[in-house]
Amino acid sequence: MHKHPYFRIFLFSLISLFPLISCSNSKVSKEKESTSLPVPVMAEVPSLISNNEAAHSYLAQHFWDNTDMNDTLYLQNPKALSGFFFKYLQHICHGDSSVAANSLKEWTKKVLESPRNMQDFMLDLAENTLYDPNSPARNETLYISMLEVLSADTSLMPVIRQRYSEQLHIAKQNRPGYKANDFVMVNSKGKKSSLHNFKGKHTLVMFYEPYCPACEASLDVLNNNKTFEKASQALNLLAVYTGDNLQEWSESTGKFSPVWNVAHDLEMEVTTKRLYDRRPSPSFYLLDKNHVVILKDGTTSQLISILDKLNKQPSL
Repeated sequence: MHKHPYFRIFLFSLISLFPLISCSNSKVSKEKESTSLPVPVMAEVPSLISNNEAAHSYLAQHFWDNTDMNDTLYLQNPKALSGFFFKYLQHICHGDSSVAANSLKEWTKKVLESPRNMQDFMLDLAENTLYDPNSPARNETLYISMLEVLSADTSLMPVIRQRYSEQLHIAKQNRPGYKANDFVMVNSKGKKSSLHNFKGKHTLVMFYEPYCPACEASLDVLNNNKTFEKASQALNLLAVYTGDNLQEWSESTGKFSPVWNVAHDLEMEVTTKRLYDRRPSPSFYLLDKNHVVILKDGTTSQLISILDKLNKQPSL
């Protein structure tokens, strides 16, 4: 899809201006912007609705009522249109998850009925906000709701539908609450095993690249973090390379302390069978003793936050 000029600049500058998409309490307000460029206006909450949760639920269903998706003049003010979308995401997050999912599905259907330039802009905006691994507002669960509509829409070109279908497939893999996909690996000592062979403890998988500055920075953070130090005593620690440059992998194994099992994906199943989303690097997966996913594709800070809570439990 064609990206609107300065699209990513608008996206990430706007994200920094709004609270990140979370479910903390916030009051619904009537946002108005004064500008000479066209600005979308959200639906107003009826005065009879005084409950804040009910107001968010109402807006999840009616937020776009006053916005004509066929009016491409909104594209003259992409910053305002992007900001409007972020406000929408904030409101739907505060309601029931099923309401949010249905709301985003209906929004996607409206977008698909809009002119092509509007459609391209809005779908790019949603993908870069909810699915880009570098987006601080990434929310795969919400994006799956969109993908279910996009991958089934016959009005899209087959190649675009196929792309969305592939995204949907990988997004549904290893979701929290589900058992992690198994694969065979070989460690630095030549021992073969599989992910599900690691039993009796919670398992932390760090997917990494041998010469990845972000991976080295994350490992440095963990090595100097007391929460991780305490939790690591009760964890199976796996550092897994999924690429095909085994020489680089072999050279990188010394970066990890002896407590880590450093391995590579033996048959490259993770990549060829698309078992895991390997776009971000590093990415952390925390599994319970039954290999059920607790954290999917998490950041270092998200991992430490969860480990801090687990450390406080009677037994990790």
